[in-house]
Amino acid sequence: MNQQLPTGLTEDRLAARRTWLMLGLLFAAALGLRVAAIFVLDSHHTAFTYEHGEIAENLLAGRGFSVKFLGGKGPTSQQAPGYPFLLAAVYAVLGKGPAALLAVQLLQAVAGAVIVLLTVQLGWALLPKRPEIGWIAGILAAIAPPHVYMVTHIQVVTWATLGLTAMFTLALSPRVAQSRWGLVAIGVTIGLTLLFEPILALATPLAAWGVWRANLRGGCPDRGSFRRAFAYTATVTAVAVAVVMPWTVRNCRVHGEFVFIKSTFGYAFWQANNPASFGTDKIPKESALLIAARHDGTWAGVHEALVAARHETLYIDDVLLKPTKYREFKGMTELERSRHLGAKAGAFIRENPGEYARLCLLRLRYFLLGDETNPKTRHVIYRAFNLSWLLMVGLGLWLLRADWRQLWPLAAAFAVVMLFHVLTITSARFRIPLEPITLLWAAAPLAALWARIAQAAPAFSRRPVANMAG
Repeated sequence: MNQQLPTGLTEDRLAARRTWLMLGLLFAAALGLRVAAIFVLDSHHTAFTYEHGEIAENLLAGRGFSVKFLGGKGPTSQQAPGYPFLLAAVYAVLGKGPAALLAVQLLQAVAGAVIVLLTVQLGWALLPKRPEIGWIAGILAAIAPPHVYMVTHIQVVTWATLGLTAMFTLALSPRVAQSRWGLVAIGVTIGLTLLFEPILALATPLAAWGVWRANLRGGCPDRGSFRRAFAYTATVTAVAVAVVMPWTVRNCRVHGEFVFIKSTFGYAFWQANNPASFGTDKIPKESALLIAARHDGTWAGVHEALVAARHETLYIDDVLLKPTKYREFKGMTELERSRHLGAKAGAFIRENPGEYARLCLLRLRYFLLGDETNPKTRHVIYRAFNLSWLLMVGLGLWLLRADWRQLWPLAAAFAVVMLFHVLTITSARFRIPLEPITLLWAAAPLAALWARIAQAAPAFSRRPVANMAG
């Protein structure tokens, strides 16, 4: 019974207010952690913008979406457009420099805190009878070291994580998936996510399935229900295609052939599958580990040392291509250069199937336990998080086995993206966007532990003082 309290509020409204207050506190805590990381690490003075920054500068200089790539210059699809355009917008307001990078990092801190709330909501949508799972998953997302640290990087990972988490939170929430405006929101979210990280297209069928499921009636859906589910799923797809289409049309005009969003699959595939490869785009160096160990013990010092070590680590391009072998690309277009390298990777695999299998196993280990070719992810905090995450998710899969029907789309999305990276190329930043959707399983052991403590506490508090003393 929903009784009216002396304050004039009903019990339901009072509970709703408490929930909003707790969500606000969680958001503030997550945001505070990320902002503190930015200023404590002084990351806006050490951040590197990679190709995103070069493209942003070219956009503002009137040279269009262009970059120097594999020895050539000109219009490019080497990167997805989302992040370079974001950087260009900030540069246009604040100019190129630490102030602009600080603004981007603070914006990413807000995005990171929103990811935390979306993780809570995802748990509530899929496990409505277990709200504590959503809360704990959100807390884990708020404090996870890679998620706090990622906002200090000028990379697409924060926005890819936001997009994927939002995509599943919306698509797997029945009320959203059954609303016409909700369909638009899902479609726009999918489209924008792909414009930041097109590899996540592999997960979009699982989100679309959520829309399909939400619009079927009961266990034996009728023909009208099928038509509704088909129409709503098609609407989401059409909206997502409409968001991506302008960039695809631009790519066709620039390259003279179809390019979905990025043009560099062959290039990336070759980076991780060649005679010198460790399964990633990097070649580790002992000197990098020595540099990473040279710091003054402060957080900022550790971060600066890790950044220096990361730049000491060689890219595969530096070893196998720069500078003389760029001559082999003379006369080739960007797409031809990428296909040329992809063909080399294919030949390497056909001639060395055992070595390719070994590289795939390496990538599986890197994906689950951390990229050992990256000095940052070799840090003890990263290693401890990766091991804890893997153990808790594994235990959670068992504890939540009865809820598999609700949770399998998340597991399938993780598996298909992981398989892609195991077979092609992996990096530390490729797993991070998938982590929030796995935290529901990681939260389950903690929820079980909390329930046991809550059950034991009343009995413990009723014991006589003498017994408590021994």
